[in-house]
Formats: sequence, C-alpha cells, structure tokens
Amino acid sequence: MAGSPGEGRLKRAWLPGFFLTLGAIPAFAKAGHLEFGKAAEFGQAAAGSIGAVLEDTATSSLVFAALLSGLSLAVFFVWSRERRLRSQRHRLRKTYLLGEQILGAGSAEDILSRLSEALTEILGVTRVHLYVYNRATKTLDSVTGESVATVSLSLSAPPAGPQTGAVACFHYRTLLAIPDIGRSPFPLSGGSGPAPKSLLFVPMLTQGEVTGILELDQDDRARDFDADDQALAQHLGNQIGVALRLLDQRTVQEQLFRTEKLAAVGRLISGVVNELQTPLNSISELASRAVERSRLGSAERDVASIAAEARKAAAMVARLVSFAAAEQVEARPVAIGALLRNLIEFRESDWKASGIRVRDLTTREPLFVQGSQGQLEQIFLNLLVHAEQSLASSPQKTITIRASVLAKRLLVEISFSAPPEMRKAEETAAVLGVTRSVIAGHGGEVRLIEKSGADPRFEVELPAARERSSGAVPVLAASPGESSRRWTALLIEPEDAPQRQILSLLSARGYRVVPVSNSDTGLELAHRMRFDAAFCSVRAPGLNWVELSERMQSRVGGFILLSDGFDPELSADFEGDSRFVLPKPVQEADLERALRTIEASLSAKIIPFKTGTA
Repeated sequence: MAGSPGEGRLKRAWLPGFFLTLGAIPAFAKAGHLEFGKAAEFGQAAAGSIGAVLEDTATSSLVFAALLSGLSLAVFFVWSRERRLRSQRHRLRKTYLLGEQILGAGSAEDILSRLSEALTEILGVTRVHLYVYNRATKTLDSVTGESVATVSLSLSAPPAGPQTGAVACFHYRTLLAIPDIGRSPFPLSGGSGPAPKSLLFVPMLTQGEVTGILELDQDDRARDFDADDQALAQHLGNQIGVALRLLDQRTVQEQLFRTEKLAAVGRLISGVVNELQTPLNSISELASRAVERSRLGSAERDVASIAAEARKAAAMVARLVSFAAAEQVEARPVAIGALLRNLIEFRESDWKASGIRVRDLTTREPLFVQGSQGQLEQIFLNLLVHAEQSLASSPQKTITIRASVLAKRLLVEISFSAPPEMRKAEETAAVLGVTRSVIAGHGGEVRLIEKSGADPRFEVELPAARERSSGAVPVLAASPGESSRRWTALLIEPEDAPQRQILSLLSARGYRVVPVSNSDTGLELAHRMRFDAAFCSVRAPGLNWVELSERMQSRVGGFILLSDGFDPELSADFEGDSRFVLPKPVQEADLERALRTIEASLSAKIIPFKTGTA
C-alpha cells in the first residue's frame, strides 16, 4: 500500500537528519576534546537545517524527536569519552606522584605504607604485600609495620597459601596474574586466614636481578587484571626495586663515611700517642736509673713516684695505640679437626641431656688452615649453638659434623635435622652475619644450604694450609683437668661496637664467648649450657636485667652488668656475691678484676671427679 504524501516527506526529512547525526558521532570521537557547548551549537545548526526542510510538513514534531534522540546519543558518547579520559589523566597523575614518593622513601616500610594508600585507589586492589629478597638466608622477607612480625619465605620449601605464588614469581622472574585462585595450579587456598579471590604477583627487577616481589590482593571479587593494570604494576615494581637498591647504596655510603671518620680519628690519635710515646719511655728509663742511683737516699721516694707515674702514662699511651690501630692477630696454622673434636667434647654432656645425637664424621688426618685459633673456635661454637637451638622442638635431634679437603680448600659441614617451621630466619641471619665477616678475613666463605627433603647445613670453606710450619703448635685434645679450666662466657649486648670490644678482650683471655642480642635468648641458652660468666647490657631487649640476674644466679658463676656509664648508686646496690657492674666502654683492668674474682670463686668449688675430694 502506497504511503501518503506526508509520510513520504517525513521519511525524506528524517533520513538526512539521522545520517547527519551518525556522521557527527565520528567527528565528535575524533575531536574528543570538544566541549559540550560546541556539541550543542552543532546540534542547533543541524536542527535548523533540517527544520527548514520540514516547515511545510504536518509531522515536523516527529522528525524533531528523532533528531533530538540522535543528538542526545552523540552528546552522551562525547561525555562518556571525556569522563574516561579525565579518569585516566587522574590515574596517571597519581601514578607519577606515587613513583616520586617511592624513590624518595627512607625505608622499605615507608614504601609499603605509600603503596597501600595509593594502589587501593589507582588499581582498586584490597591489599598490598611486599617481599624483599634476602641474599644471606636465601629467603623472601616480608616488609611489615612495627607491630607485625616479619615472615620469611623459604625459596626451596615455601609454605602453603598465597605466599607460594610469590616464590613461584621469584623463580620464574615474570609477572604472574591469577584471576581465580580456585582454578590456579598453585596451592594458594591454604595457609592461615581467608585467602583473596584474585592475585597479582609482580617481580621487582633491577638491572636484570629480582630484588623482591610485589603482591596485590583482591578480596571482594574475582578479577582479571587487564594488560594496562599489569603494565602499570610492573612499572611500579621496577621502581620499587630501584628504590630498594638506592637504599642499600645509601646505607653502604653511610657506613663508609662513618668508617672513614673513625679511621681519621684513629690516625689522629695514633699520631699524637706516637709522639708522646718516645718522651714517656725516656722519662721512665731515666727515672728507673735515678731510683737505682738514689738507693737509701732522701730523694728515693720522689724518684720512685716519678717512675711509677711515667710507667702509668706509658701504659695509657699503649692502650690508645692499640685502640687506634686495627686489631691484627698473628696468623698461625690451626688444626681444624682437633678444634672441632674439642668443641664436640665441650658440648657433648649438654647435648646428651637434651637428647641430641652427634655424628662426628671429621677425618682423622691433620687438617690445617692459616688463621686465629680463638676466632675460628668462636665461629664454630656459634654455629653449633645455633644448630642446638634449632633442634629444641624437633622430634628428631641430630647434628652431623664433617670435615674434608677438596681442591686445596677445607670444607666443614654442620648439618642439623630441624624442620623449616622451627627455624627463625632472623637468628640465622644474625649468626651468618657475624660468621661471614670473620671467615672472609680468613680468605673463606660461609653459607647455609637448604634443599627440599634434606637437612639444612652450614658450609664453612677455608683455604687449606699447604704445610705446617715448624713453629706452629697444633690444637691438642685437652685433658679433663685442662678442659675444666677453659672458661665460657655469655654476652648479651645488642650494640655491635661494645660487643666486638668485649669479644676481643675475652678471646684474648682464652674465653669461649657466645654472643646474643636479647635477654630472652640468653636465658634460654643458660638453661641449656653452663656458663662461667654472663655479661648483660642494661639496654638489652627482652627480659629486664634485674629479673634476668635473679633467674641466672644459680646457673652462672658470675653476673656482670654493663652500664652506659659510671653509676656509683647502681654499683653500690647491685655488686656483691659474684655480681659486678662495669661501665662501657669496658676497661681491661676492671674486666680483669671481675674475671679473676669469678675464676677464683669457681676454682674453689671444683671437686675432681676421680678423687671426690676438693
């Protein structure tokens, strides 16, 4: 049926308006920066042109309705595009600001705090985790706040839960997106606490090395992170890696600066005391001659006083010289096999009481290394004590000690059957930190080997001595009487400088020293080992020193409190009954007085085993 003339005119008028509107949409899309005012002007022009065609029709209202619908669609398209672009610009500004804050952060905890605040808005994630690679322990250590304990993820045996994805991302060295953990091949749903629904793991790459892992959690819904989100997360992860590298470099520079300042002070002191040493020695020598010449004379007492004061001044200068100069220990051949057997004999009774079985697989051939016997003995004792602590709650308690020579390198292995969950990463790192510096000074290296299905073990590698010099004295097995006179001390000191000073003084007296950084660990060791003397700083974290001294009174021969300075009231209240107070830095004469008193008291209590009489 043919349409009326009005309907034909309606179609002829409506179609141009419709196509004109559709043609305007790409123009608006191409010029997305046009504002709504220009869009309205365009709509009015189009409406005017089409309205002129339809003035003579009776159905112009319908045509204008169709035209306005098309114009509304075009305006909505432009508005939505402008809104999306505005959101992208806002997101980009936030990302730039976050990158600047990351590079300017003063610590890893500060970086995590800024990430948690910004990424919830930029990427819309629920939670942010940060893991930093620890080269010493071969673990990923979580970055946490002050009130949250640090979690260490073993790279060889990761725990169940979302942390498994972090370890996998570290090994694969690539971004790992998990839209739905229920369908993931990794065991991500285990662990403590509710698991997130979606995860994104980002490796923090710096100069081709993975310095850590950035983890983004989505708890409220399953989410497929698109390519833009992944690229943005990878960019931020790389910036975090650069920031952490800069923090490490800054720390090293500060340490070098402090070392240079101390070295400069040491050189200054050394120059001054060297200038004073010669005249003081001359005064002392001349005074001694004058004393011999003035025997039975009236000036004998005065000359003797001058000689005594000169010797005292010379002794003070000698101590300043020893302080200013770096500690140098004469390197001599040390029999490592005999040294290890002496330590096993020293700890054997306590190991039997704790149910620890020891397997001594050291070779009986003489194995020598060039170095300091006291330092090496201290290092191996620390490793054995750490292995003993790790076995405290283990169902199987076994320590295996091996010593062998491979390619002119002496290799000492100390393995212990402690499961990963019963080992404390921070204590292991502390032991390795102290051990590594001493072993490096002997031309060797120390490492902790952790493999799935095998017991962890410490490996100490040292250059073997080619031949024993004629003047060297090997370490021989001590007799029962001699071993009872070998003193052992517990040192509880959180600061490095006082700890090194006291270690040096005690090692010079032939003491075995077990250093720890807090009172709780010291008390635990005192329950397992017999110490002849215990040193405790007043600032040691953990149990306060008052309660610690009371609980240790029956377990140590003497308790020495290390105060920050001379405190006569503290000394008057605390000293007595094998208790002493020594101000830091500890003076050798004061330490000598306290140790002589403790040793004399312990020697008086010793009853020989064979005779049964004192």
